[in-house]
Amino acid sequence: MKPNDATQLLPRLVWDDPRVHLLDDVWLLTIFAMLIAIGLPWFVSGFELQLGAASGGLLALGAIHMIFTRMAEHTPQTPWQHRALVALHGVGVLVIGFIWQHAGGLQNPLFLSVFALPVIGAIFLSRWQPYLTASIAIAVVMAGAFTQVPELRWHASALGAGGAWLASLFDGENARVSVPFSGFYAPASYFIVLLEVFAVLIFACAVAAEYLGTVFERLYLHVRVAQEEAARGQELWAMLLEQLPLPALLVDADTLRVVCASELATQAFCGADTPIAGVNLFEAIRLSYPETVQELILGEDGLVPHAVVRVGGELRITHIRVHHLAQRGRRFALVLIEDATEAFAVKTGLDAAEQAALIVDGSGRVLAFNKPAAGLFAGVAIGINASSLVLHAAAGGPWWHPGVSTRRRMHMEISPHIFQVTSSAVALPGEEEPIYVIALLPVAKAQLAEQAASDSTMGTRILVRAR
Repeated sequence: MKPNDATQLLPRLVWDDPRVHLLDDVWLLTIFAMLIAIGLPWFVSGFELQLGAASGGLLALGAIHMIFTRMAEHTPQTPWQHRALVALHGVGVLVIGFIWQHAGGLQNPLFLSVFALPVIGAIFLSRWQPYLTASIAIAVVMAGAFTQVPELRWHASALGAGGAWLASLFDGENARVSVPFSGFYAPASYFIVLLEVFAVLIFACAVAAEYLGTVFERLYLHVRVAQEEAARGQELWAMLLEQLPLPALLVDADTLRVVCASELATQAFCGADTPIAGVNLFEAIRLSYPETVQELILGEDGLVPHAVVRVGGELRITHIRVHHLAQRGRRFALVLIEDATEAFAVKTGLDAAEQAALIVDGSGRVLAFNKPAAGLFAGVAIGINASSLVLHAAAGGPWWHPGVSTRRRMHMEISPHIFQVTSSAVALPGEEEPIYVIALLPVAKAQLAEQAASDSTMGTRILVRAR
């Protein structure tokens, strides 16, 4: 088998609905992004970092990631599991806000970009989930900003009764003053612009996530249609294999177990009443030397000629051909069994006969010959022209042609012996040109055979030829 013809294993899909797996991957990416958003600004500017609280928040996110991984193993999702995923996703955004509060807060504006990942990942829950996640993220960031910057509370209280009530929620012991960077003072307008830009960008991410979700749904629909077509094709393929008018078995190349078999294979080699699906190949079919067939199944395509199969008390001579194929990531071997018992018996009988036998077609090409013919004609081979085997043939046509009759007997000298040649024409169905069966026997043996056939006395005549 050529290297390019080797079986290519197809990747097997380990889930039916990849949405939860993608959401789980988004949260894992969020954890790594937070580590970068905390470590890089802290190393450069040295803002205030509450390591214990931030580490606790990261551990909480790690637990959320493990829960997502666990829930992703159960597909399809039930309505209760879907609601649990939505709630867990919102809790994850709140935990990100908690970590941001203790990892610099407004001193670390780079951290705000992390909120975009849960917003984009929310599209794998529902189409409205990105907007809900964006709203939660904005609320969490606004709450953190009001807690850290008194100027924002003062501006909010000037907006009316609602603003005053909102500012009162963040006054007291929970409020703390935050300096953005050491030696740098920013006015309240800086924080207002920062919050506005964050709100615009986070809602832009929600809109982009909805568009990506639409594209994903289209692609996922195409994948589902392709999977259904592949499943129907597999069913048709299995049905065709079972109805195949040849003894054929489909075997798992890794376990050597029979996946399915044609009816002819079951009836001819396994017994019609014996189910062989799931049975080891060499338990279903009794081979005299199974090692050669097993080597082909585990290796490359090939042919095992004259493999002996024991069926009950009978021995059958077969040709076993192995062809590999792949389906859903599994490697299979298609085992075709050709019963050659009759052909082998006829060939063995001809080889054991004393007569040299040739079979020639209408154009003179040699179709078959036995061992005595190979010993008589040194250059005989399948496909060679029979005219080249005899140098001095009689004029008027090929030396093997029987003439107007269908059978002719003649003598021919093939130095240093003289042979009796019997040529018989065998008609082929639907064809004008016959094939010719040629038998060559030395004259002395031919005369003895004729004399024995014409002897009418009882008993056996023993003929002894003197040296």
